Amino acid sequence: MRQSIASIALIRRGQGLDTLWLAQWNTRWRCYHFVGGHKQDDESFRQCVIRELTEELEIAEGSGFAVAQQPLARLDYTAWSDGAGQQTHYVMELFDVELIGEAARRQVDADPRNRWLTEAEIRSGRCADDQPVSETMGRILNQACLWAADTRQVLAARDPGVLPDDDVDRNSERRKGG
Repeated sequence: MRQSIASIALIRRGQGLDTLWLAQWNTRWRCYHFVGGHKQDDESFRQCVIRELTEELEIAEGSGFAVAQQPLARLDYTAWSDGAGQQTHYVMELFDVELIGEAARRQVDADPRNRWLTEAEIRSGRCADDQPVSETMGRILNQACLWAADTRQVLAARDPGVLPDDDVDRNSERRKGG
């Protein structure tokens, strides 16, 4: 069976109570997808996501972005690959990534290949202007339990009077084991 080993960058920002996820147009797939790519044999998953971010966003680690030291999640599943035309065993690590500084944000926003997607767009598989969104984006968020609505429900169940602030990392409690 074909195998795909990859790293995915999860770059998000708040807009009201919504979470926007950074996606980039993939010309081969003809749809939007998270920034990421296949891991090379001689690199770690974290090194892979740093390489992909540097190549795809054209910004530098440290001055343009910061990658979490540990993955937020590791996914391991089998699914059909439209690109390869066959069942594929996927292994991927997801990393929280923060854009650093206004210059990096402006550069990302100025690139027409990049787009901030709402969860509704990801769930529907279509952007507001009807451009396609990879169904793998939804699969990743679902398998890693990263939908903001899910996170809000978990937090509300813990303390019904508290909802996450837009400037607060919505998954920090989950990572701490809380």
